Amino acid sequence: MNPKRSSLSRHCAALLTFCLLPAGQLLAQELELPSQEVVAKPAVEEDGYQAKHASTASKSSVALKEEAQSVQVVTPQTIEDFQVKSLDDAMKFVSGMTQSNTLAGTQDGFVKRGFGSNTDGSTLRDGVRSNLSRNFDATTERVEVLKGPSSLLYGALEPGGLINVISKRPEYSQRTRLSGEHSSFGGGNISLDTTGPLGDSGFAYRLVAERQHEDYWRNYGSDERSLIAPSLSWTGDDLRIDLSYQYKEYSTPVDRGTVLVNNRIANTRYNQQFGEPWAKNEGIGQIFDARIEYQLNPDWKTRFTYSFNQEKYDFAEAVPTLANTGNAAITQREALNNLGTLRRQANGGKYDNQVQYAAWDWIGSTRLFGQRHELLIGVDDEQVDNFRGDTYRGTPNSNFNIYRPIYGNLAESRDISTIQSDRRDEVHSNSIYAKDNWHLNDQWILVLGGRYQRYDQFLDQGLGANYRKLIDDQGQAFLPFVGVVFAATERLSLYANYSESFKPNQSDTLSDASAYDPEEGKSREIGAKYDITPNLSANIAVYDIEKQNVVVSNNGVSEAAGKVGSRGVEVDLTGRIAERWNLIATYAHTDTEILDDPSNKGNALVNAAKNMGSLYLSHDLAIPGEFGLWRVGGGARYVGKRAVDNANNAWLDSYTVADAFVSWETTRLLGDKTRLQLNANNLFDKEYYPSSGGDLRIAVGEPRELRLSASVEF
Repeated sequence: MNPKRSSLSRHCAALLTFCLLPAGQLLAQELELPSQEVVAKPAVEEDGYQAKHASTASKSSVALKEEAQSVQVVTPQTIEDFQVKSLDDAMKFVSGMTQSNTLAGTQDGFVKRGFGSNTDGSTLRDGVRSNLSRNFDATTERVEVLKGPSSLLYGALEPGGLINVISKRPEYSQRTRLSGEHSSFGGGNISLDTTGPLGDSGFAYRLVAERQHEDYWRNYGSDERSLIAPSLSWTGDDLRIDLSYQYKEYSTPVDRGTVLVNNRIANTRYNQQFGEPWAKNEGIGQIFDARIEYQLNPDWKTRFTYSFNQEKYDFAEAVPTLANTGNAAITQREALNNLGTLRRQANGGKYDNQVQYAAWDWIGSTRLFGQRHELLIGVDDEQVDNFRGDTYRGTPNSNFNIYRPIYGNLAESRDISTIQSDRRDEVHSNSIYAKDNWHLNDQWILVLGGRYQRYDQFLDQGLGANYRKLIDDQGQAFLPFVGVVFAATERLSLYANYSESFKPNQSDTLSDASAYDPEEGKSREIGAKYDITPNLSANIAVYDIEKQNVVVSNNGVSEAAGKVGSRGVEVDLTGRIAERWNLIATYAHTDTEILDDPSNKGNALVNAAKNMGSLYLSHDLAIPGEFGLWRVGGGARYVGKRAVDNANNAWLDSYTVADAFVSWETTRLLGDKTRLQLNANNLFDKEYYPSSGGDLRIAVGEPRELRLSASVEF
């Protein structure tokens, strides 16, 4: 559709025609409005909690049943019903995901199929690796999770999978939404989301803005955020251009949580912090994104992508610590276990992290010997630059008692460490990749793919005489992907795949500025995708992953010789189970093991729960229309026990946390739609501990919170 035709009826007719076309004709007909599929809305809208298309596995909108991988989607309806405010909230609705070390609650960090950390680069924004601390905000449209090795299209990654946050984009129908929320913790937020055409020019705009100020639920601190995100699209007969920018300022407490005393959670007040009021993370994040897509002919299009994301922040913390060597460490441990005396150190630093990415993709369909090939061919260039400038290291102080805390005895440090300052960590890579969904016949799809990637890695740190070049190395990798999909019936498809991943080692213990061999992952997976009804989908996956070249220490000597493994089964059920009833149900059994290590062989991996599951329901009440639409829902998530360290000396207990909501919507009050909603998070006020960064850094889960939200659309 040419957007210069502003008639809404023309727009709806074109969309309906597209949705009703048989799958085999979609690529054979020229659409007037080519879609920017990797970041825009899917070709077929989600129905409630069920998604049928996703873009992450193929960089274009593909039916989930035709992918030889497991992809789960957190839909806009899920986000709205359960008032999702972070990726931690979103992952409640996806199997096999637990929280990893979040750097004192300041960063996104997840364990996916047993693997992952807050620095693994597995969180993407619109298909581009993100260096931002937190990636879910008011601009988020939906979240797609690609399970298993994802290096074929996205390069260096852990083998457990990735999370792709899909942003809102301009639309050619006018709509404005004003929203506000209040939290029982204190404070709240207000936001604006407006979009529409700019006359008959072919341009459409979108502007998302948000201001948040909420009290932190523990005994001091506040979360603050200001965001503005304009975007612009232009669409012609064959060309579409999308430009977007996001600017965010934020301030959040740095909270290391609680500690273990004699391998158990310390018996202190649940809301009590062990830091100081000056411990904060304050920064600025920005994203610029440009995409140009041109329809070459009815079967082929090309897309150029350029993206830049950057975050600058000041990080200050009162970090719990032990002495570095010898008997002093034992003394400090005994002091904590017996007397509750915690040793703290005032640390901090100034950070500037950025990712610059460019890609050129060709996406299309061709027939060879009577068989259809859906092809993706691309090249990309990525530069990941992380820089820590002034680095502050204070003098350790041992006068803090966790049972009788007195704040103010540890001052924020401005003592610059000449050894640890000016740390620059860079990885520059360029790649060529290809993927072919080869339709052998109406039932069989053979998926073949490969990526060749070359990378340069550089790491140094220190000031003046303390400057050290730690890594100056380069390498290359070829990553194959082989998969098969069998459409047993119109409702059931079976799939299997073999895939590989790699990730350059960042360990800097070598003395000659070279690097350890990169970590390499290999995965085997089989699964089934079944439409129980047109509106209810079930997915099951069974996988086995091994990762080798993990850096381990043997008698004080480090080497890339370790091997770890993860195998398990995942089940996801989403959609409408009856008239007015919707459901999300997940289960995952994840068996992780350290396969080769001089000290910890046979142990489980940190923060990886062996069993986890969730069940959420929503119901549209049968109330006469003049009283508005009433919707209620709720559910719970169970997470099994998790290891605190590789030695498995301590474990975090399992937990179950329940949530609920009630909403009311009417078209008779203000504007086109008015909505009021009340959410209760952690309904039964459960005390729980979602992750750890060691026995002195145990994350503390949020207590019961009530959130009242209101919105009006016009």
